[in-house]
Amino acid sequence: MGLAAVLFDLDGVLIDSRDAWYHLLCAAAREFGHPPLPREAFDLSFGQGVDADAEQFFGGMPTAELEAYFDAHFLDHARHVLVNPEAVPVMQALETRGIRHAVVTNTSTPLAKETIRGAGLEPERIVGASDAREKPAPDMLLLACERLGVAAANAWMVGDSRFDREAAAAAGIHFVGLGIDGDRRIERLFELVHQPEVKGG
Repeated sequence: MGLAAVLFDLDGVLIDSRDAWYHLLCAAAREFGHPPLPREAFDLSFGQGVDADAEQFFGGMPTAELEAYFDAHFLDHARHVLVNPEAVPVMQALETRGIRHAVVTNTSTPLAKETIRGAGLEPERIVGASDAREKPAPDMLLLACERLGVAAANAWMVGDSRFDREAAAAAGIHFVGLGIDGDRRIERLFELVHQPEVKGG
């Protein structure tokens, strides 16, 4: 069997929420009495997940407390979220070819669902940090495959970070790097639909 499913990272692939997350973490730092967050440090760590954020920027505060703050206040910064205009057409193209799709993100599941709904995206499945260990562990990717009913060997992961790449490698899933190296590399999301495996369905 050929390509059966595509798993998408959320931030940096389907949407650009980097600025929104930076403003959110800065607000959280003020709320919890931590120093201002250097933009460079944030950019280097973006996408690492709330566990690592709690450790790196918030003195190891309880992850659940930080995650609750994120869930409650992310939408305060939603004006900074930009939707990739190629996201919906790519998902629609996959559907017409019978290729299933899911979002796999280190964002908490409730917040991911809100963000995805607000962006007008309709993935078949959403797997977030509330469901399994965060990337770079392979758990989320394998759970997404299970929920889609496809084997990991017949799935691709599209991501833009080393966390995505490492998770895909650990899961035995073909990694398509958006702007980064992987098993194959694309520079724009829409290039995905021109891959031979996708064109052939």
